[in-house]
Amino acid sequence: MAAAAAAAATGAPPNGIVAVQCLFVPLWLSVWLFPGVAFEALCSTFSFPQAPNSTETGANAAAADISKATGGVAVWDHALQGHMLHAASPNVNLDDVLPTAESDFTDDDPLPTAAASAAAFAEPEPDASSSGVLSVTTRVEYSALVSGMSQDVYGLVTVQAGTGPLQAERQPMDLVVVLDVSGSMMGDRISQVKDATRFILDQACRGDRISIVSFNSCARRDLRLRIMDAVGKDEANRITTLLSAGGGTSIAAGMDMALSIMEQRRHKNKVSAILVLTDGQDSWTASQLPKLMQRAAAASCPVYAFGFGSDHDAVLLSAIAEQAKTPFTFVEDTSKIREAFAGAVGGLSSIVAQRVQLSLTSQSQVTLKVVHTAFPSQQRGGETTIMIPDMFASERRDVLVELSVPAAVQGQQQISLLLASARYVDLQQNCLVQTPPVVMEAMQLEEPQPEIEPDEEVTAQRERVEVTRALNDAAAASDRGQFDVALQVIEDCDGRMKKAKKQTAANRSLTLELVEARESMRNREAWESGGRAELRDAAQMHSIQRTTSVLEGAGGSRRASRSMYLSETQDDGSEGHKAMQASGCSQAT
Repeated sequence: MAAAAAAAATGAPPNGIVAVQCLFVPLWLSVWLFPGVAFEALCSTFSFPQAPNSTETGANAAAADISKATGGVAVWDHALQGHMLHAASPNVNLDDVLPTAESDFTDDDPLPTAAASAAAFAEPEPDASSSGVLSVTTRVEYSALVSGMSQDVYGLVTVQAGTGPLQAERQPMDLVVVLDVSGSMMGDRISQVKDATRFILDQACRGDRISIVSFNSCARRDLRLRIMDAVGKDEANRITTLLSAGGGTSIAAGMDMALSIMEQRRHKNKVSAILVLTDGQDSWTASQLPKLMQRAAAASCPVYAFGFGSDHDAVLLSAIAEQAKTPFTFVEDTSKIREAFAGAVGGLSSIVAQRVQLSLTSQSQVTLKVVHTAFPSQQRGGETTIMIPDMFASERRDVLVELSVPAAVQGQQQISLLLASARYVDLQQNCLVQTPPVVMEAMQLEEPQPEIEPDEEVTAQRERVEVTRALNDAAAASDRGQFDVALQVIEDCDGRMKKAKKQTAANRSLTLELVEARESMRNREAWESGGRAELRDAAQMHSIQRTTSVLEGAGGSRRASRSMYLSETQDDGSEGHKAMQASGCSQAT
């Protein structure tokens, strides 16, 4: 940085900058005609430390001299067709990049109408109503409690999304597709990624806007945020065809650029997302992840991570998903990338509510002991608020609670345990909706009633929470190489599941999940060759009650439990295509 400051004072660029800037003169035509080749030519001009665990071939892109001048981060910007390159060092935060006049992403296409743009920016008017697209219900494990004694009980609060008005046109989306083009992507994989990207482009509506970012050791914006009319689709397809593979892997560089695009856009569709697809290992990004995910949250832009093949960085991608509260999708069969993308985009196309705040307030001196949820929550006094980023059509979110109920007042036949309500943005009505409060209550009896059966829905959610915890604990033990401990965790959970008084469809699906978990961690080879990714995918799915699609593994297995969370606009292949079309998408003309 001292060198950079000295150069600025004398009016001369820091060492290395001249070389890079001069490279743009002879390469500008190549960048236009052969962007993948020119990109690698720039990256191979300098030596850059590759990820230690990487076995990828190709040039390691970055400028050592520029890296020194900028404190370890090399950045190249140029205005030719909106291309921009970032290269990240393992020891430096992305915030330490020298600003450049050309690093400007305010060239996104305008939305079809000024009114749509204004609506996207405007804060909806509050409307306390019960006519919104979400509803809140409550249940208690046992409908009757014994009076005169303290006891702990389980309750369930469910937020259910409706399908919305029939034939309603879906919300247009802003998507940034972040594609790994590192050396390990050579051959069939890069072709499969191109095919998946073309599928997304084909399904885009006229109001959708898509940007494409590719990364290896560096990141490049291949396509600015373009409206998907006929001209935009043509350019996007041309750029997709020209993608080429080579170099190392820096997921952080790709995410940083995608976030910059989202942060700097002049116009905003109501639904936005970043889709990150990679097959490689990246030891640099973990230290950058907290800041990157903070930026994603501030931009209201969820990040969906897709890892394909057995050797991708499942720990990193699952950490992205955990912090973003989105699915981590393991695509074991690389020929199924398109189906995975289709499920994610199909779900995003059906978003009906955003910024859901579920409020829980204990009643009648009842203590809210534990709230089982993967979503962030905060507590003020006796009220707990859970923040859910968004909900697809027909989706549900179940919040299991543990309550401590004091000895009842004599003669009181009904006791209120909890008050629940939700406040959210209804995208169809473009307004803030406050649901009416719903009371969780139970009867009080003088004598125990042993014949009373537990509520089936509460039992199912208790089992989901228990299985999710077991999967996470087993994954942690397997990461430490303690496979005997991991298997015992699964065995103990399986034993409790089989002792359930009633075997339901949910119980059977969750039990099958445990069977598949055993196979994932039976030994180190199984764990390292896809088991880790498979298990983390499953744990995240059950944790947030969302998945991308039902995919068949390379061995022909099909995860039955995914059907518990698949929405009506998510499916594989041609069915996903039909669902997206049915959601009100009119094709670009």
